[in-house]
Amino acid sequence: MSPRELTGILEKIGKQAQRAGQIIRRVHAFVRRSEPKCEPVDLNAILREAVGLVEPDAERRGVNIHQNLADPLPPVAADPVMIEQVAVNLIRNGMDAMADVPRARRDLQLVTRLQDDMLVLSVADRGKGIAPEVAEKLFAPFFTTKEEGMGMGLNICRSIAELHRGRLSFEENPGGGTIFYFSLPVLP
Repeated sequence: MSPRELTGILEKIGKQAQRAGQIIRRVHAFVRRSEPKCEPVDLNAILREAVGLVEPDAERRGVNIHQNLADPLPPVAADPVMIEQVAVNLIRNGMDAMADVPRARRDLQLVTRLQDDMLVLSVADRGKGIAPEVAEKLFAPFFTTKEEGMGMGLNICRSIAELHRGRLSFEENPGGGTIFYFSLPVLP
């Protein structure tokens, strides 16, 4: 390879690194500065919207989305755009987790329920689960298991949960895979 070709390649790498830095700074600013625009919201309505957004992708991937939504649920004080982003991210992650699962087993369970003074959304996939060495780093910024991932999705989701005085956690799905829990406090 000639020095000229090498210079061209290095310039492209430099531009990509600068672009990645800009994206990271924007995401960081969003998480740090963005105060939620809280209003009383119906978690089930937000979840239905999120499912509507991902349904075409789910059909293409052969994923069946099952919804078991407790009704009625009390409202939560939340930013509907942020909460929808969390739901979409968790649903997409669940679909990604089942990419290597036979199509007949690609079931994603979405459940809402009231537990004490918290509304809980659970997203259960039937993928291969999360290895212990991955589990300890799962919410860390820039950690990803995806080839094209930036490693910011779950970190941002957890930040959004905490911004709303809620929680984001996960556990092993007894039927295989993982269950993510996103909880928000109900309005007093």
